[in-house]
Amino acid sequence: MNYKRLSYLLLTSPLLLHANEPCVSTHDLNHVSIRHIESKGLGYTDGYTTLEGFFVPLSALNTRWVPFLDVRGHIFNNSKPAANTGVGLRYIESRVWGGNVYYDYRKTRERNYNQVSFGFESLGRYLDYRINGYFPVGKHKGSLSDATFAHFSGNSLYLSRKQELALKGTNAEVGVHIAKVKGIDFYSALGPYYFANDTKHTFGGEFRIGMDVLNILRIEGNTSYDHLFKWIGQGQISLSYAFTPKKMSRKEKKGSCSFHGLVRDRAFQRVDKQEIIVVTTQKKKSVAINPATGLPYTFWFVDNTSHSAGTYESPFNTLLDAHNHSGPNDIIAVLPGDGTDKGMNAGIILQNGQKLWGMSVVHALPTTLGTIKIKPLATTMPTLSNSGDSVVTGANNNDIVGLKIVSGENSVGILLNQAGKFNIENNIIFCRSNFGVYLHNISTNTNIANNTFTGTTGTTGIALLGCSGNCTISNNFLTGMSYGITIGYINKLLDCSVVGNKIDFVPSASQINTAGISCNVGDWIELTCNSARIYNSGVRLSFDTLLANTRVLISDNQINNLNLAQNQSPSGILIQLNGNLSATLRNNQSTTPDLVGAPAYLFQNLGGATKSQINFTPDNIGNAKYTGF
Repeated sequence: MNYKRLSYLLLTSPLLLHANEPCVSTHDLNHVSIRHIESKGLGYTDGYTTLEGFFVPLSALNTRWVPFLDVRGHIFNNSKPAANTGVGLRYIESRVWGGNVYYDYRKTRERNYNQVSFGFESLGRYLDYRINGYFPVGKHKGSLSDATFAHFSGNSLYLSRKQELALKGTNAEVGVHIAKVKGIDFYSALGPYYFANDTKHTFGGEFRIGMDVLNILRIEGNTSYDHLFKWIGQGQISLSYAFTPKKMSRKEKKGSCSFHGLVRDRAFQRVDKQEIIVVTTQKKKSVAINPATGLPYTFWFVDNTSHSAGTYESPFNTLLDAHNHSGPNDIIAVLPGDGTDKGMNAGIILQNGQKLWGMSVVHALPTTLGTIKIKPLATTMPTLSNSGDSVVTGANNNDIVGLKIVSGENSVGILLNQAGKFNIENNIIFCRSNFGVYLHNISTNTNIANNTFTGTTGTTGIALLGCSGNCTISNNFLTGMSYGITIGYINKLLDCSVVGNKIDFVPSASQINTAGISCNVGDWIELTCNSARIYNSGVRLSFDTLLANTRVLISDNQINNLNLAQNQSPSGILIQLNGNLSATLRNNQSTTPDLVGAPAYLFQNLGGATKSQINFTPDNIGNAKYTGF
């Protein structure tokens, strides 16, 4: 038996339906195509639409040498462009042998990429072989992105930055013309690929299968896998239009017409290559650096259910341990543990530059790579307490954020004395006596924002006494105490903005000495967009004669005075002024009980003041009363 002939018949019997084809060339010569592919592929995440032109000189129909020009333009679904321009030369004998070179372009959100690619191919009646190489040129790395939080490890925080870059690589493929039935050509191909840069590389494989209907409609599906881009599945459809004759009769010798006609067709088919420049991203990690010191941040973690190493993996189990081990500019990160104040009930004295953070809220951290946001590590706040003195005692430049602070019968929640530059934000503070936050002789910028204060009769939520510099008190909620916000003492140059706070006091009707916001000193006081539901005065301002040129803006506040008993000054807004004060009131709404008969706005002259110093605009709601002028 002739085993060689038998093997040939077994391999080619599914393809013998080609044998009786007429002696013609059926492939398009010069043609344009439009196609669309979905969705993501190697190095891109969106589908794209392509307009392609493939051009061959007519003289190539009668020669073995077939030069061609291939031009492709692509638009991704996100409107970013890409393009390929290539030239090649094919030679026809028993197979088609060819080579090509392309210049490829792609624009991403980050930058423009360019590459040169080369291809070699051998195309036959049944089997095709091809190999391509891709080489980025020019700048093939994008800029590093803004830094983001990566992870904690030990006592350090790590940042991550992304960088986009183009990959060089190669792919190879074996294609099989499966069958041709009534003008429908079925085709499949399989092959490996490899792409890499200085830090990343990936090896994978791709399989595709498609059909071509009369050289007009082409439908194809493909899938690939590698460890970098993972599984990818795509589908594409294209339409072609030929503007040169599709068919040309040609005499062949020795009955080989069908064979040579199909081989010649291969010389006019499109080049199969990776037409989109492969782009990926790499992450670069680094330790977070404190821009104020130029040194890495050090984090000390506290969790009262842990093992006392102070690291992220094994936190301290008491706040005292963090106090003893930490230094200036360190960050003490407190987790809720078992939800009680066990191990965190002796208070803490902060050092200069330290941050005391509860880790159930988002934190903003300035670094040398910009300010980054740290996502919460827990869902509930840790509880800090102290039966005496203060729960938290500050130094200079402290950040106190995300804590539940419970003061004792004779203690202060947060005490800041003769220091400066504080940020007190997103805390829940319970005032059992004295003050929730007490700032004394603070001399630089202070921010008190988005806190919740709950107190009892005789307590004060926020007190600034003897302070100077700039202070913002904003978007706090205060309830149950006698005084919400108190700003006092004389001869201090204080620029203070009290904005967007909500104050809700409903003590007994006999308690008459209450005020939502009480100020008796300041160089510049702005009270804006606050709301107060309170007995006595929602806003009470008085100014000592020793401080000259004090300016006050009171705008867009809503005051509801609930005092139902006779009172010395139950007005919604009370201003006691002297000759040094100028005040502007606009667009406020103030109400008082009708049976009391008190004015919504009461202006009292303490000496030397005139009505001209008060700019009371018509858009204020409520009646005004002037005494002592």
